[in-house]
Amino acid sequence: MGPPLFDRIAVADWSASASPKTGPDSIWIAVVEDGSCTLSNPPTRRVALAEMAALAEPGRRTLLGVDFSLGFPSGTAELAGLVGVPWAALWSHLGASITDDEQNRNNRFDVAQRLNYLMATSRQRPQRPAGPFWGCPPSKANASLTTTKPNRAQGWPPEWRIVEQQLRSDGRRPFSCWQLLGAGAVGSQSLVGIAALERLRQILGRRLAVWPFDTGLDTPSVTDLVVAEVWPSFWDVTVPIGVVKDAAQVEATARRLTHLDASGELQALFRPRIDEGMESTVVDEEGWVLGVVGSGN
Repeated sequence: MGPPLFDRIAVADWSASASPKTGPDSIWIAVVEDGSCTLSNPPTRRVALAEMAALAEPGRRTLLGVDFSLGFPSGTAELAGLVGVPWAALWSHLGASITDDEQNRNNRFDVAQRLNYLMATSRQRPQRPAGPFWGCPPSKANASLTTTKPNRAQGWPPEWRIVEQQLRSDGRRPFSCWQLLGAGAVGSQSLVGIAALERLRQILGRRLAVWPFDTGLDTPSVTDLVVAEVWPSFWDVTVPIGVVKDAAQVEATARRLTHLDASGELQALFRPRIDEGMESTVVDEEGWVLGVVGSGN
């Protein structure tokens, strides 16, 4: 067993709140280093992004797990008319399209509506059905984006990524990245989260690597900050009375990943078993959840 891969491990629970917020259903970041855990509860994504950037210290390797989807189901970027490697094209589009100010005011519903429109237009449909993004306040609803889940139209990207199909086959219940609003929804967090990480990529350049997009399905090579998608609900967490669930989950997840790193087991999680023919879809567009080992998980 060799030395740990990382000097410290951080886990962030994200939020798409449209105003500054702390406490339940807000951003929580846990950083485990040398056996101790530091918790922060930044009120805005701007503050959280600054904390993430500070984790990239030259000469120190940090793993940052984030609890939102880093990619969308296969075919999304192409259907939206985005050119290039699908994940990078979508990240670039969201980084340029999503506005997110110092008070958390953002335009995620407008961007989702526009993506819906682009995907419908690319199919040259005489009648453009709403979706695949859905879930918004009534004031944001229109012909392309609805408050409730529409019937899925033929030709839309799948509802689930490959990793979510794996989770579902294992009896788990992940939410679809297309759902933007409602209890448990993750779509909004993914839109504003990817946009934030794209800005972080512009700041850090090669000092940041996103697994598995930049690294392939392998142990990341030397870099200051490695970002990976995590799902804290994957592991059972005991939430003490009076403790915010999100805070307990990020700390427990960061500590578990730290333990796996110390024992040499973390390396295998970067190399999940993917069915033949699906690796390029995972690496080029959809991404994966660190901790899901793949077929037979």
